[in-house]
Amino acid sequence: MHVLVIGGSGRTGSLVINEILERGQSVTALIRDPTALPQKRPGLTIVQGTPTSTSDVETAFAAIPNGVPSAVIVTLNARRESDSPFAKPVSPPRFMADCNANVRSVMQQHGVRKLVVMSAYGTADSLPELNWLMRLVLRRTNMVYQYIDHDAVDEETKASGLDYVLVRPSMLAEGEAKPVTEWGDQGRGVPMLAKITRASVARFLVDAAGTSRWDGQTPVITN
Repeated sequence: MHVLVIGGSGRTGSLVINEILERGQSVTALIRDPTALPQKRPGLTIVQGTPTSTSDVETAFAAIPNGVPSAVIVTLNARRESDSPFAKPVSPPRFMADCNANVRSVMQQHGVRKLVVMSAYGTADSLPELNWLMRLVLRRTNMVYQYIDHDAVDEETKASGLDYVLVRPSMLAEGEAKPVTEWGDQGRGVPMLAKITRASVARFLVDAAGTSRWDGQTPVITN
């Protein structure tokens, strides 16, 4: 399996690349700053560019040995100045939505069907399943801009006709990969302040890319 990773220099995306390579598979990563990733790793091809540019996404496809990836994994996030929910947004509105739209467009041109996107618990129809305090944090602080973007990605990906998996992790934490618990598409019953390590998410994303088990689903996951 050869995977194209969008967002591979991020905290979760870099772990996705590691997971793919550790499985003996190959990966192409579209990276704005190639120095953000270790160079010359067997099985890794780095393409400099940004998913805000459709032509850069095309260049990444062209760099893939057989011309098309088996799957695309997107781990983009709308950045804020810090992890504080009150921090000022840095990414423009629709950053994730527009990048995903560019990726889907190129996928469709090349006949690539499998798309795995890292979304978030609290997106779209999973929002009502959050406790009231978390709903307040996500929708009444500067995190709202990130979740508006997530909602757009969710709606537009579902309408794309692709074999998508929109993975909705709970609160992200650092640490090694641990067993994952799935809570359905909406996350009913997820404990308050449930967390999941980025390494666990990375492993799940790669698992989802290699099977049809979760196609057309929005699994909420925790440790």
